[in-house]
Amino acid sequence: MNKDLKFSLKWAFSGVVIGLIAFIYNYTMAPISLPGYEILAWPAMFGLQFFSEETAFWPKFIIFITSQYLAYFLMIFTFRKILRLYQSKH
Repeated sequence: MNKDLKFSLKWAFSGVVIGLIAFIYNYTMAPISLPGYEILAWPAMFGLQFFSEETAFWPKFIIFITSQYLAYFLMIFTFRKILRLYQSKH
């Protein structure tokens, strides 16, 4: 398997962890909003904007996690590819 793909698959999990920590904090600390929550969880927010607020919690939670993972995976993979292209030219 490609090194960039392996690296991206592993580190995209960190995006899920970041999103889950931000979600749990915001979910349990109702009166206090986590500064930067919209930035940390923007992939999940983007994925969830296509669904109704009446959607049940667990399907929305799965969409949240999947969106976080896919966005972080794509960002990391793209960055690694661009970095390798840049390094090969210099």
